[in-house]
Amino acid sequence: MQDILSAAEELLGPAVKVERNRDWAVFWCPFHDDAGRMGQGGHPNFGVHLVKGYWKCLRCGASGGSLRSLRQKLGGSDADWVPPVSVPRPTRPPSQVGLLDEALSEARSALQPSPAWTYLASRGVLPYTALVYGLGYGLPRPRVHRQTQDAARRSLMVRKDGSWLWAGSVLYADPPSHPTVLNVRYLPEDLLPNGARTFTPKKNHKTWGDRLQPLGSWRITPATRSLIVLEGFFDLLLTAQKLHQLGRDADTVAVYTNGSSPSAKMLDWFRLHPAYEYILLSDPDPAGEEWIQTVSAAIRHGGGQAHAIRPPGRLDPDEAILGGWWPSEI
Repeated sequence: MQDILSAAEELLGPAVKVERNRDWAVFWCPFHDDAGRMGQGGHPNFGVHLVKGYWKCLRCGASGGSLRSLRQKLGGSDADWVPPVSVPRPTRPPSQVGLLDEALSEARSALQPSPAWTYLASRGVLPYTALVYGLGYGLPRPRVHRQTQDAARRSLMVRKDGSWLWAGSVLYADPPSHPTVLNVRYLPEDLLPNGARTFTPKKNHKTWGDRLQPLGSWRITPATRSLIVLEGFFDLLLTAQKLHQLGRDADTVAVYTNGSSPSAKMLDWFRLHPAYEYILLSDPDPAGEEWIQTVSAAIRHGGGQAHAIRPPGRLDPDEAILGGWWPSEI
């Protein structure tokens, strides 16, 4: 049995990037000079969906519903070719992060006397912003009822030794109550007291739950006209903080995609909400350029408009805002 990725690579050559979390493989487009790095930013624009087999180029617009149609468009013969069957990914237990309000309350009560409070201040986050977004400090063993502990275990948040994987972090729940997503930013080891974390994180951030919509969109109201879309957590906090200082909370809301590879459901949300004015503030790296193309394509697909802005001096948005920069377009 041949899976879709290997069949696509047979037609297009090795994938430039495989995004298993989105069921998506990225290639240089065979229908325009993508490989010659003629596209914006010099990044590949051609994608193949690893479950459904459809394909499209975000730059030249070539698209099709199956690898058979791609093979035909590339001039191949169907004589001996068998369409691939997707190999499903192992399924994870359903997330139950929406049942963790008890643990979140304890994490929030622990924030101010914790090293996370000092860390947030060092990143320019004011107490007002921390409180509005319900930030907490990840305790290694929160004192919660059994059903809360069981929900955390079923959400793959608890280690075999009983400590929680959010230990020693700034914790953000989206939305703040009955969340669908929990996102943490791990504090540097040298800021933590002994025993605060008994493991070494593989990355400085981690997420649990289902990313169904842009994080921070719980702040959208009927008066909202513009959405500032960002990649990262601190980009969100500093942008929202600046909007509050400017008195723009009523009409403009900051949201973020939790990284440069938004989930398919999150991209569908952008497609289904074309009425907002979208302003994209990207990080100054190749992933940021690809992120602009991906999010902009989803917005345009739904009939909306997106305007991309890049902070000066190759700074991340949060760094540029702390340095006094603010785009005149907002």
